[in-house]
Amino acid sequence: MKKAGVARKYAKALIDVAAENNGVESYGKELASVIEALGVSSELGKVLLNPMYTLDERQAVGDGLSDKLGVSTEVKNFFRLLIERRGIWLLSDIGTAYSRFEDDIAGRVRAQVQAPTELAEATLNDVREKLKAETGKDVILTFKKNPELIGGFVVRMDNLILDGSIKAQLESMQEKLLEGAV
Repeated sequence: MKKAGVARKYAKALIDVAAENNGVESYGKELASVIEALGVSSELGKVLLNPMYTLDERQAVGDGLSDKLGVSTEVKNFFRLLIERRGIWLLSDIGTAYSRFEDDIAGRVRAQVQAPTELAEATLNDVREKLKAETGKDVILTFKKNPELIGGFVVRMDNLILDGSIKAQLESMQEKLLEGAV
């Protein structure tokens, strides 16, 4: 929990700077590109965290990556701050938190639908529209195939889980039967 809270504070600081510079979306893309680059090269992340290298050496590596990716001065400075404070290991969580702040500013929410088989686009659109009506926000919907569900589907949106799966209904019936039998 502490890790997520610290990451959220860093993300909030960056999104505040981005909002001041009308760059919320572009900073988000730049942050994602840095995260992706570090994900591709685990060695790079190890160098940036390794105390055997001086801060100046680690900053030079970070600056080189920032320059190669073509990120803005603000994102480069943010990256330098993370290197200085040894916060690079938080970068993925910072990216997740930043995306949530970005979604809030843009008036959208993300949701995931899970079902045992592919769902028709019309069904996904119906789910999207119902969630939009409930939240009053645009809904970015993703689909994940989950063969364990038997039938029906599950919708996850932030901390809300709407479980309309047959598996959940069977588990509920089993619980009720066991309560009545005891």
